[in-house]
Amino acid sequence: MIRKVGVILLGVAVCLLGTTSALAMKYNESPMLKTKVAAGLLPPVEERLPEEPKVLSAERNEVPKENLDFEIGQYGGMLRMVHPDVDWDAFVFCLLNEPLISGPGILGEDIKGNILKDFEVSEDEKVFTFHMRKGLKWSDGVPVTTEDVLFAYEDVLLNEKLTPVFPRWLKAANKGDGEPMKLEVIDDYTFRISFTEPYGGFPVQLAIASWRGYTDLLKPKHYLKKFHPRYTPLEELEPLIKKEGLTKGEWWTLFNRKDHANWEFTNRTAIGFPVLTPFMIVKATQEVATFERNPYYFKVDSAGNQLPYIDKIRTVLADPEMCTMKIVAGEVNFAAGGHGGTALQNLPLYKENAEKGGYRVELLDMHVSPADISLNLTYPDPVWRKVVRDVRFRKALNMAINREEIVDAVYLGFAEPATAVPNIYNPEEANRLLDEIGLDKRDADGWRLGPDGKTFVIPFEISAASPDLVPVTELVVEYFKAVGIKTTMKVIDNALRAERKNANELQAQVFWTSLPVWHNFAGFLAGDITSWPLWDRWYNTGGKEGEEPPADVKRFLDLVSDSLVVGPEKRQEVINEYRRLLYENIYFMPTVEKAKYPVIVAKNMGNIPHKGFALTVIFSGEQVFFKH
Repeated sequence: MIRKVGVILLGVAVCLLGTTSALAMKYNESPMLKTKVAAGLLPPVEERLPEEPKVLSAERNEVPKENLDFEIGQYGGMLRMVHPDVDWDAFVFCLLNEPLISGPGILGEDIKGNILKDFEVSEDEKVFTFHMRKGLKWSDGVPVTTEDVLFAYEDVLLNEKLTPVFPRWLKAANKGDGEPMKLEVIDDYTFRISFTEPYGGFPVQLAIASWRGYTDLLKPKHYLKKFHPRYTPLEELEPLIKKEGLTKGEWWTLFNRKDHANWEFTNRTAIGFPVLTPFMIVKATQEVATFERNPYYFKVDSAGNQLPYIDKIRTVLADPEMCTMKIVAGEVNFAAGGHGGTALQNLPLYKENAEKGGYRVELLDMHVSPADISLNLTYPDPVWRKVVRDVRFRKALNMAINREEIVDAVYLGFAEPATAVPNIYNPEEANRLLDEIGLDKRDADGWRLGPDGKTFVIPFEISAASPDLVPVTELVVEYFKAVGIKTTMKVIDNALRAERKNANELQAQVFWTSLPVWHNFAGFLAGDITSWPLWDRWYNTGGKEGEEPPADVKRFLDLVSDSLVVGPEKRQEVINEYRRLLYENIYFMPTVEKAKYPVIVAKNMGNIPHKGFALTVIFSGEQVFFKH
């Protein structure tokens, strides 16, 4: 038995009617593309779109229906954005991200086709059959077929040089030691993925979890085979290998540099790489990147207009303070929280300058727990480990945090104290617990001594990747100092922070996480925080690397993994259980929740949600438009 979940079938007649209607639809395109068609630089829009494009309408588009009054848009204009990280723009990344299948918004609900037309799931939730859009094309006009899926599977995922560790999410039941998926190509537009165990959460993995997009399972074979020795003899690759400054025969590094995952689509090196995204990078310097509409993009609106509506994106590199200045000066017409975007602390400034800057300010929900404290429980220092692995120590620090003050001082009241861990501000009890666990002796300056008789220090290393991280950490430093723990803060580049975290070199940080907010980003637990890099490595490699975690952490990680394995009917039960473990063990310390983001958009911008997650505005960028 097969359960149809990719499309809603109301009967054969309705299905055929829908197909005929799509095929009969008259299409329109941006004037900038019409000009290229007239000049003979592009084929007509009907030849560029798939036979059955994805149609966005008031009934179903990229935003949950209740959050947006969808309008048919108008063509033209440029999104002017700003960001603080070299070769990485988090919001353009989200705007470009296209999963194989998707639901409206970013919660992984009501999942249907996206890049793929539709899909089916077997009754035992082990077999997933996918149907591609006939006539879908890469941004260079080359057709997309199952050859591209087979290439991604056989020539990349199964090649140990290119994929030394097979991705856990593509193994049975999302287990580190699970059997890898099997791919079966049925025909040019149909393929099947099967697992040895039930995997009801696999559609959520494909749709939204970890923002992975399509690039793990779908790659432009026609482009990348030029750099793969299965298709191009190694001797022909050697000049390219040498040009890249690589060791003779090091073809896999060459291939990886030429291949681009969705995380790299905002990088200068992605210019010319075939994509399926609404925009593609066409020009970049160290300071400015320009993206233009993809003429082969596969979505249209219900009036037959090929999307996106907007012609270009221009994003400028600037430090966080300069990002704010550019917003209030009216140089930015599309911005949201974090990553050089907006900050609640600046809300009065934004509103004061809105009229002059030609923009409006919307307050929407953060999709993350914005500033969570994590202590690295696997940092390679025995004294540190002994202290931070004692749950009483974590409970003491948690009680030392004045969350109400953080809500008021940093988030201007537009947030609530976190409830994922106990919210009890009690410095007196925190002091008592710290004394109880043996940190009752002090140095000459009054700081608590560790078990080795030396001053115990919590050294926060944080980035300014989001505007609230520094002020929250400054308060946390004072809270911990107030209970006798010497605490320091150092602000470092976000790329360096990530590098040090992955190398297990960070002891403490404050960063956002998704886990307390929603399960679909459970896969980001390890990516966001520092609590246990070596335990994560052990878990993700099936015990081949890292260190084996204690039983309670194994149970917690199993539950987090299971939340992306089980079907919707069991999911909440799993979520409740891992939240219970987090609450009791305080593996990390969320400070606030339900925080708001100021979203800056041009006054005349349409299809902006009036409620819901702020990030949905960015994620649905192909359907926003300027009203003329």
